[in-house]
Amino acid sequence: MGWFLIVDDNDLVRRALASVLGRYGECQAAGSANDAEQWLASGTPWDAFVIDIRLGDGSGLDVLATARRSYADTPAVVLSGNLDREAVNRAAMLDARFVCKPCGTEELAPFLSDVLTRTTGDRIYAATERARHRWGLSPRETEIVAATLRGRARDEYVEETGMSVNTFKTHVRKLLDKADYANLSSLAIDLLTHQA
Repeated sequence: MGWFLIVDDNDLVRRALASVLGRYGECQAAGSANDAEQWLASGTPWDAFVIDIRLGDGSGLDVLATARRSYADTPAVVLSGNLDREAVNRAAMLDARFVCKPCGTEELAPFLSDVLTRTTGDRIYAATERARHRWGLSPRETEIVAATLRGRARDEYVEETGMSVNTFKTHVRKLLDKADYANLSSLAIDLLTHQA
């Protein structure tokens, strides 16, 4: 389990995010840029940042830029109610995902998969084996689960294996049908948190 820093000036949003993220780790919430910077200076070993762009006393992107000085590789997601090209580009430059609000577990699933992959290390093999036995996965389906748990992108996997995109999609569809999941990200999250 990791440590999440949630930064949003809306108390209801902070509580909703803590409710979603709380099943994956400890959450601390900051209601302002100033509070967030105090948390960043606290020495807490943060495993992930969830930051709203618009804060009452500053920019969430500035908070993330500050965080990057000490936490260069920590997974981050930037939230916004608007799809602003400049904000999306700056978030990308700060190595963060961008998600439009309102959002829930499904929209945060790729980010959570990144966080869990980084914080679970050796558990990937055990999770892959658990999935293989539980759902009777084929060798190729098992390989796809392992690649997903390691955070490999579809294009990277397809290129490495020489598989066509359509064949990959067929394997994924069969895998998701066996496991009764809507997408690979949700399956990966539940496997890494032992909920699958």
